[in-house]
This record gives sequence, structure tokens and C-alpha cells, in this order.
Amino acid sequence: MTDDELIIVFSKLAAPGQVKTRLIPPFTPEEAAEFHLALLDDVLSTARLVAGDQVELWVAGSEVDARSFRHRYPTLPVRCQQGRQLGQRLTHAFEDCFARGLARVLVVGSDHPTLPPPHLQQLLLGVAESDIGFGPSRDGGYYAVAVRRQSWPHARVAFQDIPWSTDAVLERSLEIAGRAGLKVSLADEWYDVDRPADLELLRRDLRPDSAAAVFLRKTQRRRA
Repeated sequence: MTDDELIIVFSKLAAPGQVKTRLIPPFTPEEAAEFHLALLDDVLSTARLVAGDQVELWVAGSEVDARSFRHRYPTLPVRCQQGRQLGQRLTHAFEDCFARGLARVLVVGSDHPTLPPPHLQQLLLGVAESDIGFGPSRDGGYYAVAVRRQSWPHARVAFQDIPWSTDAVLERSLEIAGRAGLKVSLADEWYDVDRPADLELLRRDLRPDSAAAVFLRKTQRRRA
């Protein structure tokens, strides 16, 4: 990583009943909110392994919501996402970063606690030569997206008219990027942790000292 590169982690407030709802059950709403924060802890750790201090957390919510994250992560820059839907929020994040003079920016979600650091490195290296890079998710979306400043604002078209929260997100994004003449790079595929079936993959891949592993052990003890 260089000083003109940045990794942004997108997340939202850990409000019971509003996060990880497809994991209720097996978790209670309060446990799902706690799990959401554990996943975020692990994704931030991965981002820091790749980018060092060149990491920011962008929160979907108000400045009041962001304050709780600043308390949790006192050394981490925390900003608020802007926009009603994901495409608008991604567009705003890239525009803000390129206006600050950054050369390459990667945005990653907080649902990928076992994401290997080389996947993020692949994306950042890829956009040194391409306009935009995607990290494909097994559910048809993408876990991360990277853009270089030279390709902006042309690349913003890749975030428009996308059927967000469907299994056609990546396919549609690639189609739009191709029609716009954007050169696309792809990192290796990974998975989100959204549904009960994903927990088996998670248990297989987790490091024992990760925040998600600690949470799962604690939850298992509660059930015993």
C-alpha cells in the first residue's frame, strides 16, 4: 500500500432487529447485533493487515450513529455514508476520496470476516491497470469494489441501475461496465455471512482468535 491508496469498510449501526436479520434465528436480535460487530472487527483487522493506517470506516447513519463507532474504534477515521441506496453511497465515497487526491480506493463490506488479505491486494493491484475491480461473492453480488482516480467519474456508471440485494448485482455491474467501455479486473471469489448455512463455512475458515470465533464460542456456552 502507498499513501495515496485507501481501503474503506462499509458498515451500519448494530441495532438489534435491524442487522443480520436472516440469522434470527438461530441468534436472538441482540446476538445478531453482537455478531455484526464481531464480523466488522474481523474485516477491519483484515483491512489493516493490507493497508495499515490507510483504512476508514464509513457508517450508514447519522453523526450520532457514527459517534458510537468512534468510541469503539478511537484510532480509526469514521465517516458517514451519504445516499439512499448503495449505488449512491458508493458514488459519494469514491467522489470524496478522489477529491482528497487518493489514487486508488477500495470499498469492502463488513460481512466477510474470513476474507483472505490477498483478495483485497488483488483488487488494488488490478486497478493499477484497469478502471474498476470487483471481488465476486458466491451469492451473485460482490464483497468489494475498487476504482482508480483516472477512471472517475466515468466509472460511476457501474453503480447506476443496479438491482441491489439480488443475485444479479455482479452480472448487471459487469454488463454496464462493459457497455461503457470500462476495463474490468476481478479478484478471487469469496462468500458473505448472511444465512444460517453460511455459519458452517465460517466455522471452517475462522481463526480461533478472531472476534467472530470468540462470539460463536460464547454463544455456544450460553446455549449449553
